Amino acid sequence: MSQAQHPWRRLRVWMASGVALSLGTSLWAQAPEPERLPPPVGAAAAPAAQPPTLTLIDCLRLACERQPALAAERSSVAAAHTQVRALQQLGAAAKVTNPDLPIRRQQACLGVEIAEARLKQAEQDLGYNVMRLYFTVQYARSQKKIAEEIVESFGTYQKQVSEAVKDGKGPKEWTSSTVDKLTVYLRMAESKRIEAERGVERAQGALKELLGGGEDFPFLIPDEPLPEPKPKVMREEIIGLALSRRGEIIQTSRGAEVFDLEVAAQGKTLLPGKVSTFAAGGDIHATPVPLGTTYGEYRPSAVGPEMPTMLAGSRCSRMDRARDFASRASAVAQKTHNLIVLDAEDTYQRYLTARDQTAALRDAAKSGAQLAEDTRADFRGAQKVKIEDVLTNEVLSAQARTQFNEALLNYVIALASLERVTAGGFCAGFAEAIAKPPEGK
Repeated sequence: MSQAQHPWRRLRVWMASGVALSLGTSLWAQAPEPERLPPPVGAAAAPAAQPPTLTLIDCLRLACERQPALAAERSSVAAAHTQVRALQQLGAAAKVTNPDLPIRRQQACLGVEIAEARLKQAEQDLGYNVMRLYFTVQYARSQKKIAEEIVESFGTYQKQVSEAVKDGKGPKEWTSSTVDKLTVYLRMAESKRIEAERGVERAQGALKELLGGGEDFPFLIPDEPLPEPKPKVMREEIIGLALSRRGEIIQTSRGAEVFDLEVAAQGKTLLPGKVSTFAAGGDIHATPVPLGTTYGEYRPSAVGPEMPTMLAGSRCSRMDRARDFASRASAVAQKTHNLIVLDAEDTYQRYLTARDQTAALRDAAKSGAQLAEDTRADFRGAQKVKIEDVLTNEVLSAQARTQFNEALLNYVIALASLERVTAGGFCAGFAEAIAKPPEGK
C-alpha cells in the first residue's frame, strides 16, 4: 500500500471515533412580563437580552426545582403521608369493623419511607443525567474546535497548492490530483465540523428538557474545558456506600417488612372469605423493574414483588399465601442487594478504565498538537514537506486530540456515575476542579 493511502485510512478512523457525541439560580422569574410599549418613531430598537449563563450548580438546582419527573415523585410522597394521616384519623369504631387497622397503619408508615427513598433515587438519577449532558456540551465544543482547526489548515493547504499548480510555480509532484486530494480532505473535515455543531445543539437541547424548560428557554453553558478532578476512589468504600444509601435497597427492604406484616394482617380476620391486602390501596409495581439481557454484555434483570389486591379462603390459607408472597419479597430484597453490588463494582471498573485511558492519551494529544503545528510551520515556510506527510500529520493530530477528549468525557462521566451509584455518598470534586484550570491547559 502506498504512503498516500495512509492519511485516508487514518482520517476514516478519526471520523469513526473522534467526533461521535454522546447523546437554582434566579435566572427566570415566574411572574409574567409587563406589557411592552412600542418604541418611539425613529428610536433605535433595544438590544435583545443576553440569555443567562448557567454553571453546573445552576443546572442542578434548576433541574431539582423544575423537572416534572421530580414533581411527580414528590406528589407520590405527599400521597403516602396523606394515607398515613387518613388511617390515623380513624377512630375506635373503625378498629372494630377493621381489626387489621393497626397493621395497616404500620404498613402505611413504611410506605412513606418507600416513597421517600424512590424520590431520593430519582433526584440522584436526575443529577447524574444533568452532569452527563452538561459535560457533553463542553465535550462537543472541544470537538468542534478541533474540527475548525483542521478545516482551516486543510483550507490553507488546498488554496496554496491550487494556486501553485495553476501558476505552475509549485513542486513538480504537485498536480491537479494533489489539489483534488486536498479538496476531499477539506470537505470531509467540514462535514465533521457540521456534525460537531449539531452535537452541541443536541446535547444542549436534551439538557434543556432536564432543566424543565419548554420551547422558550434560552440559556448558555460556559465555554470551558472539561474538568479533571482526581479524587481518591476505593472499591470497598464505593460498594459500602452504595449498599447503605441506595434508594432501591431501602425500597426493597422496607417492602419486605410490608409483606411480612401482611401475614399478620390476614390473621386478624377470623372468618373465611375474601380479605383486601395492602396492594388494594396502591400499585406495588409502580416502579418499573429493569430488564436484563443475555446477549452481548451481561446485564441481569431485577425481580419484582407480587401481591394480589384480595386473598380468598380460610384464615390459615390466606396467611399461608401471604407468607409465600413475603418469601418472594425477601428474595426481591436479596436480588436487589446483589444487583447494587454488581452496579457499584461495574461502575468502579469503568472508572479505572476511563482514568487509565485518559492518562495514556494525554501525551498523545500534546504530541499530536505539536506535530501538526510544526508541520504547518514547515509548509508555510516553504520547507520541503511532502503533501502526504502534511495530511498524515494533520489527521494523526486530530485523531489523537479527539480520542483524548472522548476519554476525558468518559472519565468525568465515570466520576458522575460513582456519585450516582453511591446515592451521593461519594464526592467527585467537580466544583473544586471547575474552579481551577485542568492539567496542561
